[in-house]
Formats: sequence, C-alpha cells, structure tokens
Amino acid sequence: MPLRGKPKEAIVVKKVSKPAFKCDDIIEISQNFLTKEYMDIAKFISRYYICSFGEACSIFVPFSTVYTQKSDILAITAPKLTYMQENALSFLEKQKVSLLFGDTGSGKTEIYISMIAKILKEGKSAIFLMPEISLTPQTEKRLREYFGDTLAIWHSKVTKKRKKEILEKIYKNEIKVVAGARSALFLPLANLGLIVVDEEHDDSYKSNSKPRYNAKDLSIYFAKILDIKVVLGSATPSLNSYHKLKTFRLKERYIKSEKEYIYEKNRDDISDKVIFNISKILEEKKQAIVFLPTRANFKYISCFDCGEVIKCPFCSVGMSLHRYNNALKCHYCGYAQRIPKVCPNCKGEKLGSFRMGTQEVKERLEGIFSDARIEKFDKDAVKSEKRLKEILKNFNEKKIDILVGTQMLSKGHDYRDIELAVILGIDTLLSQNDFRARENALSLAVQIAGRSGRGGRGKVLIQTSNEEFFKRYIEDYESFLKDEMEFRKGLYPPFMKLLRIVVANQDRQKAKDLTEKILECIKKHKEGDVEIVGSGEAFIAKISKKYRYNILLRSTSAKSLIKIASFCKENFCEIDMDPLSFS
Repeated sequence: MPLRGKPKEAIVVKKVSKPAFKCDDIIEISQNFLTKEYMDIAKFISRYYICSFGEACSIFVPFSTVYTQKSDILAITAPKLTYMQENALSFLEKQKVSLLFGDTGSGKTEIYISMIAKILKEGKSAIFLMPEISLTPQTEKRLREYFGDTLAIWHSKVTKKRKKEILEKIYKNEIKVVAGARSALFLPLANLGLIVVDEEHDDSYKSNSKPRYNAKDLSIYFAKILDIKVVLGSATPSLNSYHKLKTFRLKERYIKSEKEYIYEKNRDDISDKVIFNISKILEEKKQAIVFLPTRANFKYISCFDCGEVIKCPFCSVGMSLHRYNNALKCHYCGYAQRIPKVCPNCKGEKLGSFRMGTQEVKERLEGIFSDARIEKFDKDAVKSEKRLKEILKNFNEKKIDILVGTQMLSKGHDYRDIELAVILGIDTLLSQNDFRARENALSLAVQIAGRSGRGGRGKVLIQTSNEEFFKRYIEDYESFLKDEMEFRKGLYPPFMKLLRIVVANQDRQKAKDLTEKILECIKKHKEGDVEIVGSGEAFIAKISKKYRYNILLRSTSAKSLIKIASFCKENFCEIDMDPLSFS
C-alpha cells in the first residue's frame, strides 16, 4: 500500500468497518501471510520486548500461498548411539522443553540428529539454531550426511540470491531442516515439529537492536504456541536454563582424554612457559590454539606522562592499535585515524600500548617460531563465509599449526590434533562489571579447554591471577552452577527479572534530563516489588556521538516491569528486557 508516496509492504491484521475519513486504496494483495500462531508470537514479542507490532512482524519471513506444499515423510537413517546417548534421547523425547547438559565430546550432535530424523519421519520439519560463527563447514558436513538436500544453512553471511533460492525450496517443502543463526527461527517452515538450540549459553542469541528478543527464550514460547518440542544444549549451560528446565546430564565422552592443566600468573606478554609448551607441541607435529579476548595489536594506547588513554572522538572508549594498517580503530563506531606520534592531551612523546590482541600475539609467535604456520581467527580475519571455510579447512588439513583467536575459537571446532589450548587475558572477563562475569569467564575457559585433547591427550595453559577459581570449577561446571545459584538468590536472574532502559542523546544535558524525567515516571507508576537498582551515566558514556545513561530495574514479576516500560517507551529511550549487556 502507499505510504508517504512510496509503495510499502504491509500486514492485514483484521478487517474493520470503513471509517468516515478518506482512505488510500490497497495497491496489490500479495500471496504472503503470517499464520494466526505466528501473529500471536509477534504480539508476544511486541508486548514482552517493548516494541511496535510492526517491528515484531518485520523479523518474520512470511508464508506463501503461491506454492502447494507437499507433506512428504522422510526415512532418515539416524546415527548409532551409545547406551548413555539412548538414555538422553529417551529423556528428551518425553519433555516438551528440556536441557541437554553434555560435556564437550559427549556426542550431543548425534542426539540432536536422532531427534530430527524422528521428526522428519512424522512428516514434520526442524530448526537447528547455533551461534552464528558456529556454522562451520564441519557442523554443516555432519548434518548434510544425514539430511542431504533437505538441509539449508541460514545466517547473515549467506547471499541474498542464495536466501531467495532457500525460501523457494522451503515454500515447496523441499527443505525440511534449517540450521542457522537466530534469524532462522523466523523462517516459514511447514509443520514445524522441533527446535534445537545448540550452545544455548551463547549471548549471540540475544538481539542488540529492536526488537531486542532472545531467540533461545523465544524458542520456548514457540513450543507453547505451536505445540512442538524444544531442546537446549550446551557443555556450559546458562544458570537460567539449568535452574528452570528439566535437564539430562550427559558426562560420557566418545574419546577418553587425559588433560593436564598448567597455571601461571596473569601477565601482558607471551611467557617462557607458553613458548616452551608451544615448542613441545610443534616438535610432536600437533596443533595449538591461543585464545585472548582482544583483537588488533593492543587494546589501547596511553601516555606515560599524563596517563591519558587515546580515545575515539565519538565514543568514550580507548581505540585499538592496528599496526598493520598504521591505524587506531574504534571497535564501536568504526572510526579510524593514523597512529599519533605525540599524546593529543599533553603532547608528550612517551606513548605505550597495553592489553595484547590477536594480531600482536600472532606477530610475536611468528618471530619466535619462524617455521610454524600461524593464522588469526577473529572478526578482522573472518569477514566472509568463504574465508571462514578456508581457515577451518586449512586447520583441519594441518596446513596451520597455531590458530590465534578470540571467542570464535570456542564455537564447536572439534579437531583431533589440537593438543594445547593457551588461554590468555581471561581475568579481564572475570573482572567485568556484570553479575554474570564469573559464569561468562568460566564458560569460555571450559569451552576453549574443550577444544584440546580430542585425540586422547591434551594440555590447557591458563594465565590468571584467579588460579583457585579455575582449579575448583573448570572440570566441574555443575558444581559452579550450584554454588552460583546461592549467590544469585533474591538479587539476579533466574530468581529476579531485569529491565534496562538506555537513554541516548547527542546533547549530554538533554540525555541527563530525560533520564531524570523517566525516573520520576517510574517512581510514579511502579508497584509491587519493582526496585530501581541504579541509574546514571553508562559505563561506556558515549557511542557514535551520543551520550548514554542507564536505568536498571528489577522485580520478581515480568508483568510489573512491562507495565512500567510501557509508560516509558514514548520518551525516546531504548528498553531492553532481560538484558545481557550493562555497558
């Protein structure tokens, strides 16, 4: 229909009597539609995540009446399972929504495949959700072995042309299994019977833009509305899922692995101990991975004379040093400038770089191990699906000896010859101003450690000043979850609901005044046990020229928070229900 002189796609929500005022005519009625169930889900998204109904509908890919859908029943030969995997499968099939808590290497994927195979035999379809970068050639290959051309891969790096081809096959019911990132949840699969959420602990299931939904949580709502099964799985499940869902604990591993843990104090360099252990691995013709949380050469540059960190002019964050581009770059807004020779603040010439990044570690290791083949695995190195496949293929074929990367290393890359995992800079995650800091840091350490030793023997070297914490929990994640549960009671999820309000404006005073106005509104309308946890300037006070303020609320009742949010949403602020970021 026409909107401001341009044709726009719209959704018919309901028929009403023709009003007295002049109305525009509909230009064309398309063959696309959302089912009643999906409209109901969109209404829930609009209410719960505080966005317009149109914004909620926009994330769905509509169904189509152009194609006649066949309801083929596919006989897929499922993988042979061990006794414990059979027990897990039996348990999961009896639950509507459940959690598979399985150690790395315990064979969770085989259980998922068995469940999907059974769903296809019933003439239904399935969605297999994974964090975006987990869509590795390795995972695709394992799924393709069983589901062939009935499988499609869907994520942001898939081209528009390929997405159009996939949709046509979905409409024809030729594709029955979609493996993909969070957006795959909203595809128009006919007769959906199962959603699998792998690596359910991963924060990338949460959208950072409107609507700020969490695909993992929405999957559970899909189960309720569509009457389907949902299985969440992880080696390090989130505390929320562990507390709320019926859980099967799978400890059995396909390959018995002896793992040695080595600890040393946290430091901002590559120590002799790291060098010694890498050299031993290279002598044995094995592979190593090196994790650290920072990209580029260094996280920031500061002046020795005045102590000032060189910040982005548009964001209140230090810029990262990318020496190979001779640039400082902001990883928030993308601004870049030449590396300065003097401090912009005091004109001092003594500038130092701090917090090593992946590029710096790669360059230093290349200087030490000149014959080793070393590759980087982070957002700077992986900018396309083609490049992702290329790096992982080369690593699998042992054309790469050492892979240096960020959190991307933790995402399900299971290669037999990784005998050493080096974890650097983990304390920066442990010390973040986030109630989930311990959970996030330990989960990541467990996932990285789990990449080594698939061949039966492995070493994990961790640089940390919190040795006792990691020693206590890195091989007993379940104990950590139980202990952490006590810490969260009465304060944080899963026992309390959180709502974050973000106010942003290019004028700092206007942002501050609007925050005060919203606080008054909250105090006026809050009821029950709604509590204002805190308010004020955000930890990252400015991003892309906008000054930012946060208000954090908590309550045992989501309804109470939603009611308050509905009063605040007209004030040009962003509302984030169940926030995962607090910066």
